[in-house]
Amino acid sequence: MSYAFGLFLVALSVSFSVKSALGISPASSIAYVASLINGWSMGTWTAISYSLFVLLQALLKGRAFEMKNILQIPVSLAFGVIVDGTNLLLTLLPDATTYPVQLLYLAISLIIMGFGYVYYLPPDIISLPSEGVMQAIAYRFHLKNSTAKLIWDPLCVAVTIGLSFAFLGGLVGIREGTIVAAVGNGLAMKFFMKLFKERLSDPLLGEPHETASGPSPALL
Repeated sequence: MSYAFGLFLVALSVSFSVKSALGISPASSIAYVASLINGWSMGTWTAISYSLFVLLQALLKGRAFEMKNILQIPVSLAFGVIVDGTNLLLTLLPDATTYPVQLLYLAISLIIMGFGYVYYLPPDIISLPSEGVMQAIAYRFHLKNSTAKLIWDPLCVAVTIGLSFAFLGGLVGIREGTIVAAVGNGLAMKFFMKLFKERLSDPLLGEPHETASGPSPALL
């Protein structure tokens, strides 16, 4: 239940970044732009793109790819449904028609993302495919996760930019908020992990659980 709550918070964070209209985090920007191209929901494209990320992991890892990682696909489907739900939920909030409101929504997105990882990472069940690709890049090229992230994020942004210009006639989904998310999500996660220290008291479970040294978030 802690894991599911964490996924909900991560999805809610993604939805707030969309609501801010200041740019989406790198890995989620692909699904956002794809949804604008053909009209399918962002959640649908999140499930599709994340499933493709699992295939990319398999290509990068080869025989080292563990079959248990296939479970990332049903997790991706569930996460896509949650993203659609949180996007719908935020239609209840006013649109960000001024820059201060945009910044407010972006700040809320960062805070929720950091807090979400407190619940999402400790159970150490199945990572989202965006993180899995980052780990696969690190494995394939013998890099640190932090270095692999510097490769993966720009690749996602490049794909988003390519799709935007090819199908939408201009840059969509990438703005200053994308850069803020690329840096700020990780900092927010570290802040909340440090705040809760070594053991996290889980109000949903009514019992403490150990934090896990999970990967740096690939910034959904």
